[in-house]
Amino acid sequence: MHPLIIASLFCLLAWTSASQATPPLKEKTFITEAEGSACMGDDKSRKQTEEVARNEAKRRAAEQAATQVRAQSRVSIGTLEEDVIKIIATGKVRVLDVLSSAWDKEGCYKYRIRAEVTQSRPGEMQGGLISEEERRWAELEDAPDLRALDTFLAQFPNTVNSEKARAMQAELEAGYPRVSGPFLVYRETTLHLRPSTQAVGISEVAPGDILRVAKIHDAEWAVVKRDTGQLFTPFRHLRPISDDEANAWMRCQKAGKDVQPWRNFLQTYPKSHLARLALVQLTNIENRLEQETGMSARDSEEIALWNRCLNTRDLQCAREYRRRFPNGKFEKESWQIR
Repeated sequence: MHPLIIASLFCLLAWTSASQATPPLKEKTFITEAEGSACMGDDKSRKQTEEVARNEAKRRAAEQAATQVRAQSRVSIGTLEEDVIKIIATGKVRVLDVLSSAWDKEGCYKYRIRAEVTQSRPGEMQGGLISEEERRWAELEDAPDLRALDTFLAQFPNTVNSEKARAMQAELEAGYPRVSGPFLVYRETTLHLRPSTQAVGISEVAPGDILRVAKIHDAEWAVVKRDTGQLFTPFRHLRPISDDEANAWMRCQKAGKDVQPWRNFLQTYPKSHLARLALVQLTNIENRLEQETGMSARDSEEIALWNRCLNTRDLQCAREYRRRFPNGKFEKESWQIR
């Protein structure tokens, strides 16, 4: 037999044996410890900060389990090893014990856990903690929804599924009913003199504003009335809402620091195109209130201690005041207590 043919047969047999010898991936569990932390800010309330820290601890537990796999076994075929690492890193995390859970003086929350990480089966990888985007995208592919797509793109604007999400969004935008009534401005839009993007633009309308469409020019253009007459804007920049939603939204805008109208809105209209914006507004107000309440409590504590020092004229009290409030309002006066 020709030597080249014999060599080819040996290569084919070796490749077949290697592929058949690859062991099936068995489900394994790993016990590990991990810590997550997060700090409060304008974009996170106390409750949200704790949730971020908990999720980070779980994510790190999954990643540590993946590192264990890398250290314990190196599969001869490199691509298989990477697949194993990926499956473990998107595994299921079950918290066995909370080792520590505390806030510090800087407004940061630390959460340490002992957890059991179970590798996902290959068909379950989209459910992993670090593949929230994949899980959400799978749900959208199964049941396309324009409101959910808007939320998805707000949370994941530049990811592997963003372009597909925008294509699906465009299809759904073309399909929703064109009717007169109130609309949420989803994208910054221009009011034109004529139904053409080349026509003169009269004014810009920002996302989050509400426009009332007076009538439908065609499937692409909405007619909006102004003092200068009728103007035109593309429907694709708008999201339909009801009169009740628009009125409730306006009441919320006038509520100042009162959070209850925003909570009522989310409870009454959870599937509104305004719901995502309402949640952002509610979170911002709650964060501001928490910060103001915290500062007021600290001020009250400082004043109460200083009043005690003044009444007792106690040197130890003055020292305690300076220790607890090194840049306090009465720091200079405290040195006069001897």
